[in-house]
Amino acid sequence: MIYEALNVVAQELNTFLKMHFQLQDNPAVLGTILDETGAVPENNQNKIILSLVNLEHDTNYQYNPQYVKQGNRNYPINLPYNFNLDVLITALFTNYSEALKFLSQAIYFFQSKNVFNAQNTPGLDPQIQQLSFEVVKLSYHETHSLWTAMGAKYMPSVLFKVRMLSFQSDQIQAEVSDISSLSQDTKPSNS
Repeated sequence: MIYEALNVVAQELNTFLKMHFQLQDNPAVLGTILDETGAVPENNQNKIILSLVNLEHDTNYQYNPQYVKQGNRNYPINLPYNFNLDVLITALFTNYSEALKFLSQAIYFFQSKNVFNAQNTPGLDPQIQQLSFEVVKLSYHETHSLWTAMGAKYMPSVLFKVRMLSFQSDQIQAEVSDISSLSQDTKPSNS
């Protein structure tokens, strides 16, 4: 589901950038800044790169057990895993001026469309209710740490927190019986 979410965002960004810059080829791609050898992948040169740099498990959910009813039986289901994604948008251009122009337009795009849902993004996976993008403010030291961790030199970029992907399996784990009666025979135990 992570790929499906980020791929549709990249497609929407491509449509926006192609119209603005009157391009034929897609100027935005999903990918890493550097490959496993430490080189810039050829397909990522002179592009806007969308990179997943962190998955944050969101634990702000209910702890009450959930059940699904099928027929006259109840089945417990595990609570979904909810994740926020940190997505780095990098202008990876040999010409610095072009990098700034493309990054600026990418920021305009996410400012004008900071929420992706079924109404405004028909290609969004039906399992995804909504994706919302918000800028993450990084200090100089945090920016340095991020780029150092990626093993790359800083390039013009902006980091977004994307809220939220919810992973819910439809696999049933066990059957739970319905409550058939209530008893009021509660006697204190003699200790």
